[in-house]
Amino acid sequence: MGNIAYRNILVPIDETDISKRVIDHALHVAKNENGKLILVHVETTKKLEAVYPKDLSERMIEFMNKSIRSNIEYAKHSAKEIGIEVQTDILIGEDVGSDLIRVAEERKIDLTVMATESLRTNPIGSLTRWIIAADVGPVLVITSED
Repeated sequence: MGNIAYRNILVPIDETDISKRVIDHALHVAKNENGKLILVHVETTKKLEAVYPKDLSERMIEFMNKSIRSNIEYAKHSAKEIGIEVQTDILIGEDVGSDLIRVAEERKIDLTVMATESLRTNPIGSLTRWIIAADVGPVLVITSED
């Protein structure tokens, strides 16, 4: 059995409340593994702007950005309390899955900790399923029941 170490832990975050649960799980692993968190958010605002009227998309983007900033601050504060390093990457893109796979490969990620709400209901179209299938390393999947 080879050495298993989760030093570089990728944590994709978004504006949802479940992101805080993902952060908690990732911090638990990082604390036990002497690892660091690499928080990544991929902004896909162009999709919102293309679908919704300008005033509505601007309000939605403002709300999402506020929630994302809150999740990032939650991670930084929680990590600081237990002495865990946190790095944050905000990417602009339209293909979240490809961007996450690229980051995982470039940053030599040992573990990805991410949420899913659709893996059970839509396993084919799930971003989580896509990351698992990309085989960029182990994936710890957090659901709303975890």
